[in-house]
Amino acid sequence: MSNMQQHLTEQLQLSLSPSYLEVINESCNHAGPASESHFKLIVVSDQFNELTLIARHRLINHLFKEELTHIHALAMHTYTADEWQVKNGAPTSPKCSGGHLS
Repeated sequence: MSNMQQHLTEQLQLSLSPSYLEVINESCNHAGPASESHFKLIVVSDQFNELTLIARHRLINHLFKEELTHIHALAMHTYTADEWQVKNGAPTSPKCSGGHLS
């Protein structure tokens, strides 16, 4: 696990007490030398219960305001427990035109 991946995981656990959390470093799937530049978050938290999707994303953007100056892409999939039960998974990330996805 990368340093940034570990940091994002710890901060989300502390701030949102998620019932489910995945922080995926997708940097290797993208062009360029950065090894900690692209991340995908899957967060299921009761703290999202009364928040719109944009409010959830703003919450996470605010939480990682400083980190986002170093991260090129942050895909956020934020769910309430009920939404997660219906969805039962997050969408697959799209292929990067300059990346190394097979």
